[in-house]
Amino acid sequence: MHELELWSLDELCDHAFDIFEELASDNLSPADYQLYQQNYESRGYADVVPPGEGWVDLAAQELSPELHVEVHVGLTAEPGATDVVLARILLSRDKEESLCHALWRGQTF
Repeated sequence: MHELELWSLDELCDHAFDIFEELASDNLSPADYQLYQQNYESRGYADVVPPGEGWVDLAAQELSPELHVEVHVGLTAEPGATDVVLARILLSRDKEESLCHALWRGQTF
């Protein structure tokens, strides 16, 4: 087994943004995509959280809390509203593992 070389949390956020940018126009509704395009510079965010329930079935493999993360990509809320999560992206911290799954706003497990 190889010694693990792990992505930092900042690198994972950058990677998730890259994936999001590449796939968003094909996977978000036109209204959500336009909302993102109009607001990403001032309100865009990526937040790393532990993988939520349901990823094991979608990824078809066991997930390790030390090696797998879920990155929420979205827009911070306007005052008095809640944040808008546009995508949930499952990634591995292991640079040798190419695991990547995304759920887009409106999709569920």
